[in-house]
Amino acid sequence: MPQRRVILNSDETAALTRLVIGFCLGKGSLCLYSRSYVLQISQPRLLGAYSRYQWDRLRQFLPSALPPRYFRIEDPRLKSESGQWRLRTSSLYFETAHRLLYPQGDFSLTSAVLELVGAEAIANLWADRGRILRTRQANFCTGQLNLSKCDWESAELVRQWIQTLTGAESRLHHSPRKRESPMLYFEHDNTLLLMQRLHRTWMATAECLSRKFQPPGGNGDEAERFSADMLLPRTALPAAPARRASKPARRLPPQPGVLTPPELPIIPTHRSR
Repeated sequence: MPQRRVILNSDETAALTRLVIGFCLGKGSLCLYSRSYVLQISQPRLLGAYSRYQWDRLRQFLPSALPPRYFRIEDPRLKSESGQWRLRTSSLYFETAHRLLYPQGDFSLTSAVLELVGAEAIANLWADRGRILRTRQANFCTGQLNLSKCDWESAELVRQWIQTLTGAESRLHHSPRKRESPMLYFEHDNTLLLMQRLHRTWMATAECLSRKFQPPGGNGDEAERFSADMLLPRTALPAAPARRASKPARRLPPQPGVLTPPELPIIPTHRSR
């Protein structure tokens, strides 16, 4: 039975583009395959609820998107079951996100791209790549955000973007496991501030992600409440300094004023079938 043709208006296309960009900041990836653009996201076995949530978000725009499938990993060295939830969806409406995130073929970020997304994208990035480290000292923690997917210039843009939207400051340094991989380090107060800013997102309230977002010594009801409109105003982010003078700048052409949803630079796409 042929799939029903999906036709999105400009606002829906812009919202889907921002959603896909947020997914790709974490574990999502986009590729061009068979004249369409394919979004793929994998989650560990215990995060099936998170994978289904991402599917539900996509279905708001693409009702025919297939649900995530569970793939068991067969390894005799593992003492317990291991597997992955894999979400795979294709659409020509992903073209804009692909062009913004893969301008030269490899994943790359610019300040103009990060200005398009907000708290949900930060929560998605933290759910996929962040963690809270609890110490023996009561009610004390630090945070780490793995940015191995980014180069160092993109990682600096992510640091500035998070600080601009949430006020949470961090330090950019190499990963303890791979010196060539960037990582953001949050001290105790800034870890708490970041979690407070994200507490209304689905990721922060999901039971399967509780250890990712729950600082020690409290629960979500005890945390100070921050509504979405209390996030710091969206402002233009400065471009990270290039490490090589010969390296071409990766910023998109400047847009007039602050980029908000109606002004999202949507690249014309073909209609999905």
